[in-house]
Amino acid sequence: MFKLPVCPYCKTVYSYKEVRKNKKEKIIECYHCKNYFRVSNIKGYAVLALIVATVAVTLNLIVLNLTADFISSIFPLVIISITAVLVFILFSPFFSGYKRIKNIEVKEIPKETIEEVNTDKSRKQKRSVKTRQRKNK
Repeated sequence: MFKLPVCPYCKTVYSYKEVRKNKKEKIIECYHCKNYFRVSNIKGYAVLALIVATVAVTLNLIVLNLTADFISSIFPLVIISITAVLVFILFSPFFSGYKRIKNIEVKEIPKETIEEVNTDKSRKQKRSVKTRQRKNK
């Protein structure tokens, strides 16, 4: 799990900066072999979140047990929580993965389709229409 993702076709390793840049996209084209593949973050992010949350809760419980009153331990608890969030953000590219697109000829995917999938404009527009309808009721 703790490694930078590679292209599932040609095994090209992507840098930390490229993974952070492509984090929100769902389909990516490999710059080396020109094949398309999916970005899968959910499983890796769940593992990372579990690890970070476990360590943060453990450290918070230790701090609470070491201090006598709750008021004096608020600052260390906040520092530990902020550090946990920063660790999650910094280590998230190491827990993302790239997977082959199944049941589709990879070379036949039109560029427009990839742009639509990556932007998801239609979903956002549908959500905004539903939200407006709820507010008008």
